[in-house]
Amino acid sequence: MQRETMPVDVLFVGGGPACLAGAIRLQDLIAAHNASGAEPKLTDLTIGLMEKGSEIGSHAISGAVLDTRALDELLPNWKSLEPTFVERIIEKETFLTLTRKHAVAAPMMPPGMEDHGLPIISIAKFQKWLAAQAEARGVMLFAGFAGTQLLYENGAVSGVRTGDKGIGSDGQPKPTFEPGIDIPAKVTILGEGPRGTLSRQLINRYQLDKDSQPMAYEIGVKEVIEMPPGSVKQGEVTLTFGYPLDLQTFGGAFIYSLAGDRYAIGMLVGLDARDPSMDAHYLLQKLKDHPTIRAKLAGGKVVKYGAKAVTIGGWPSIPKLYAPGAMLVGDSASFLNPGRIKGIHLSMKSGMLAAEAAFAALKRGEASESVLSAYKTTVDDSWIRTEMEPMKNFHPAMEKGVLGGMASVGLSLIFGPGAQKPFHADHEHMHKNAAVRGQHPYPSRDDLVYDGSYIVDKLTDVYHSGTKHEEKQPAHLHVVDTNICATQCAEEYGNPCTRFCPAQVYNMHHNDKTGRKELQIDFSNCVHCKTCDIRDPYQIITWVPPEGGQGPEYGIL
Repeated sequence: MQRETMPVDVLFVGGGPACLAGAIRLQDLIAAHNASGAEPKLTDLTIGLMEKGSEIGSHAISGAVLDTRALDELLPNWKSLEPTFVERIIEKETFLTLTRKHAVAAPMMPPGMEDHGLPIISIAKFQKWLAAQAEARGVMLFAGFAGTQLLYENGAVSGVRTGDKGIGSDGQPKPTFEPGIDIPAKVTILGEGPRGTLSRQLINRYQLDKDSQPMAYEIGVKEVIEMPPGSVKQGEVTLTFGYPLDLQTFGGAFIYSLAGDRYAIGMLVGLDARDPSMDAHYLLQKLKDHPTIRAKLAGGKVVKYGAKAVTIGGWPSIPKLYAPGAMLVGDSASFLNPGRIKGIHLSMKSGMLAAEAAFAALKRGEASESVLSAYKTTVDDSWIRTEMEPMKNFHPAMEKGVLGGMASVGLSLIFGPGAQKPFHADHEHMHKNAAVRGQHPYPSRDDLVYDGSYIVDKLTDVYHSGTKHEEKQPAHLHVVDTNICATQCAEEYGNPCTRFCPAQVYNMHHNDKTGRKELQIDFSNCVHCKTCDIRDPYQIITWVPPEGGQGPEYGIL
């Protein structure tokens, strides 16, 4: 097949903060180098950045607190550059411990979670704003292009192939067929977010994770709630612990005030949860039904919804960061501090340091491992390690239960983290149904009154996500053997995918021919969170990108 090629010198894969910061940093380094008159001249270079969403920011939903440390380094004058992404500045912080009916406010925020004075941002607007800064520097932005394969030459990564478009559900080309393009690159920098397709190809091919702990994840589900006019008056952050989670399941919740009388409310739940019936979307609705939370959000209605995996393994989960011709940045490499549940600044810094290694490779005229290894050296010498390494045993501590984990983390802050403790992949922690509840079925979700406005079901929230997929294409969720779903998984775990998927993609329907329930995959509902790929106890589900430009459309709120 003849494929169009679009060669670049450096290719960033992913339109998130890590790659955008890296592209900006690289262009600034090249400009400063050329202005200095140093040799060799780096002229006529093309720096490209590709994003699978229809536009930069379309797969990012509003509401996050930004530690500005990396942004201050990248663009010291950012406050004068019309930062449209800032929703509010934090004026009030509250930490609540919730029981079923009550809430107890802590006298102070837990160590490391004090954010007074930091900006609450729209992530989508932030990415769009960073994209404008990159484009102004000459970075070529390619939105709507999903990378599906790495290209190799002489044992090194040599670029990316994008997915074909116009393939029918039978796998055959339709009249609208367009073959994917090849984007050759001297250096490829992967920042696709958690569980990235190309990142996994790179890690597996070069065994980059052989000396690290498994990557660990939470599922984050988030809604934007529109409030009555004039009801949201200040920058406010509320964090919660406890209900509706049990003490064996790591997680928590947050409420951020946004501009325009809106709140972002979200629930984070560890994907190592023991209970196979774990349902993060349902837990978010339970949280909103809590008397204290309902009183705070009274009169509000859901206007946006999204879900995303969050990397929480921290420092020990970071794999080897480089291979011949390629580097890993951001969530694809686990750059998040699990003790703070913050990673935007760490992702940005990783992208900036990878850009410095790419700059050195351009000057040397080669992107060998020995050249790109400087990236790992600079990460180790930076404030990334200073912040992340003390929390290296956060995740293994929480595997033993939340209360014991919190005590262990508290002691580590006083006496140091000690030796690295191992931990297991998330899917290995799920208990079989019989061990959790005997022969009883999953608990009902009918204890809530779904009004379609404030308490909403999954399909209504899928609508709020703006998710769109062409249904006449191959499913981008690959299940190796659906017979396992109908037999072994049904018996042992009760088909947990029907619960843990936050978008109701997986459904079991009675089949008259077989006389049993069979799996139906409604992939058009998928919000690209990767939960199924991570949590499936048999590891027979693989998420791959659908046609470029498809998926959630959160909008620039």
